[in-house]
Amino acid sequence: MSRIIPTVLGSYPRPPWFREYLRKVEGLQKEGGRAMDEATYAKAVGEVIREQRDAGIKLFTDGQLLWHDLLCHLATKIDGFEMNGLIRYFDNNLYYRIPKIKAKLERRRSIVVDEFRVAYSIEHEMKTVLSCFTLASLSEDEFYHDKSELVMDIAHIMNQEAKELVRNGAKYIQIDEPSLLYAEKEDMNVMKDAIEVIRRGVDAKFFLVTYFRDAERIFPEVLDFNVDVIGLDFVEGYEKNFELLREYDMDKEVQAGVVDGRTTKMEDKEQVKQKIRAIHDAVNGETLYVSPNTGLEFLPYIKASEKLKVLCNSVGDIQ
Repeated sequence: MSRIIPTVLGSYPRPPWFREYLRKVEGLQKEGGRAMDEATYAKAVGEVIREQRDAGIKLFTDGQLLWHDLLCHLATKIDGFEMNGLIRYFDNNLYYRIPKIKAKLERRRSIVVDEFRVAYSIEHEMKTVLSCFTLASLSEDEFYHDKSELVMDIAHIMNQEAKELVRNGAKYIQIDEPSLLYAEKEDMNVMKDAIEVIRRGVDAKFFLVTYFRDAERIFPEVLDFNVDVIGLDFVEGYEKNFELLREYDMDKEVQAGVVDGRTTKMEDKEQVKQKIRAIHDAVNGETLYVSPNTGLEFLPYIKASEKLKVLCNSVGDIQ
């Protein structure tokens, strides 16, 4: 039997004590006070990694504990963006600050490398998360007026970041692209070229991850993307995504989101096990990564751990 590897998507709820700490620090920063203590941040990352490890996760993330949302955290580190008002993030009870593009985008400093260094010092089997098409799609463009040019500039920035990540030990790079599931056919051609740019000179395993709906809109074109793993949502898009696995000859590995990261309702382990086994049989012996279908930031801290235990225990019963 091929390997089944439990992993996570990206975000994890902040430990309650760290959430309170951040509130105090942010208040001090507004008053011109001190910045966050690095040792305190490292302690929180270590706790989140330990929660994942205790549940049985084998490929980790740092929990994105400093990210307010997928877009803001990336955009505020890239010159040319300004942050605007709030808008709802897909159909979640979560709002993000809209990145507004006012000038040519440029990377003048690292984006997530410092966070990765902290996590990597604790655990080497660590995914780091970037985005390209989704960042372009959910931003307000007041400079480029040409989406393909915008996407390609972001791709070059992410390539620079990926190279620095690899120099610091990264072996797994995940590109989060929920907006790709709404893409037009011409967008798929642009993103295919963007992936080539992001990967150029980068020796790492690349995951392209989608969620919040099925991936029918991007098949079969996505199979030609130069990525190693395709992430699909098998909670909100189970039936259609399962059909896609059976219809197309997948020469890539799959990351399957099989437990619901957006509800506290706990899955039945037997049902999760059956779902994983069916997906495993459909991927023709390729390595299968299994995960929640989204980041876990939507859940209370204790529920995130319980979800991961259901996931990992289901895998343990199969292997």
